[in-house]
Amino acid sequence: MKKNLISLAVAASVLGGAAVQAGQHVNADKTGQVLMFPFYNADNQNVTNFHVVNTTADAKALKVRFMEYKNSDEVLDFHLYLSGKDHFAFGVIKNPNGDGAAIITQDNSCTVPELGSANPPLSGTQTVEANGAITRIQPFTNYLYAAPPVPDVDSSLERTLTGHIEIIEMGVLLNEGTPSVTNPAPGATQWEDFVTHGADGKPSNCAGMVTGWAKVGIAGGITSASVGPASGGLYGLAYHINVASAAAFGFESTAIDDWSIVANNVHETPGSKLPSIWQGNPAVTLRTDDAAVYETYTLTGATAKAQAVSAVLTTSSLSNDIMVNPAIGGMTDWVVTFPTKNAHVNDTGSTNAIPPFTGMWAGSADGPTAGSKIEVKACEALGIAQYDREEKGYAGSGPGFSPSIEAATDKICNEVAVVAMGPAGTASALSVTTGLTNYPATFSEGWQQYAFAQTMTNGTLTTTGLPAIGFAAYKVSNGAMSYGNASEHKLASKNIVS
Repeated sequence: MKKNLISLAVAASVLGGAAVQAGQHVNADKTGQVLMFPFYNADNQNVTNFHVVNTTADAKALKVRFMEYKNSDEVLDFHLYLSGKDHFAFGVIKNPNGDGAAIITQDNSCTVPELGSANPPLSGTQTVEANGAITRIQPFTNYLYAAPPVPDVDSSLERTLTGHIEIIEMGVLLNEGTPSVTNPAPGATQWEDFVTHGADGKPSNCAGMVTGWAKVGIAGGITSASVGPASGGLYGLAYHINVASAAAFGFESTAIDDWSIVANNVHETPGSKLPSIWQGNPAVTLRTDDAAVYETYTLTGATAKAQAVSAVLTTSSLSNDIMVNPAIGGMTDWVVTFPTKNAHVNDTGSTNAIPPFTGMWAGSADGPTAGSKIEVKACEALGIAQYDREEKGYAGSGPGFSPSIEAATDKICNEVAVVAMGPAGTASALSVTTGLTNYPATFSEGWQQYAFAQTMTNGTLTTTGLPAIGFAAYKVSNGAMSYGNASEHKLASKNIVS
């Protein structure tokens, strides 16, 4: 059973018609102001393709951010401007000129900076194709976690090959000043018109958006009047293609609605790490233990906004199928992503993680010998249970994940975990090697559950579980060809004390 919010109108009815404060929530209809894709992968000839769709008539200002798999360190972000009803398509591939990942697109929607532009030493490229389309490639970077004075022990570009994506609506792009018959040029800039596609399928003035940011805050530049409050209505879908075996796995983004504080926009300067998902609404609307009731809680304190967005994603368990039947070449991967974990375990200002997470991350910590450095993973304990098709069960705390710090403990450490079902060395259904772990499959066909007992309390709100999203990927081998399928994890209701 999912723990997503129903519409505010229905919420009002189940709460006796009382006024309902709009708290951020996961939208069961899969549209919203924030989209979270649990996975991208670009190693071993894999390509992951993404679509971001604006279902509204509003022009949107979006922040698109890519994070690597270990600690959700940012490896690329840019502003994307979608006109009303616009659709942005892109892929994540291995950088053809390097060791890390890159974004590739022929889409005409406006971005700032323009994709395929300079970002030395990992600059992009633009290639004009025979049909006139422009192929833009922008490499991912390791600048954030390889930066001195203390670079991470693993500062490799290969670390960018696997990760997850978040997309934040910063607001609705507006025209400043309305032309009229008596005043056809009112002296204000028509930002919405700039990004709107014409008959040729191209926006009228993407260069004007770049120029507007160069003049931010002055005449002809983007100002607070340029962007209105976010209106939502975004959805996302993706498909991961295993080129070598011609298998594809489709999945969708998780959508959070009412994330933005209605009176404001969060249209930040390109090149900034802002906005982040920690700037959202501190109020959350969640289902209580009584599944018929939704209540709104306003979180407080320095950790309120980080804990708020984590609360709406928290689940006490993930459930899904396992299929590793050797008779049909069956393979199963589980992708488990903690998209909000970074703010809880990294640079928290304390020696302790912010609940509900318990483990702290250190990309470079003192090692066992003088002068040595080690990576300390932020691991979380979980309970694992597996069942076959005839109700026979097995409760894990067996051999544990591989590789693992403590082989006898069931835990999960990466912020994007790809778990191939089978003993150590079992190949991945998604053909992943970067960040891959293994876990034994007790039965050739059946299902599995990961259970999380971590808790978080802020005021009158207590949740049990962890903020997790993801899916299971299944592959059946058939000679030179394979067949792929993906299924989103099934989530459990949160336990809430009010």
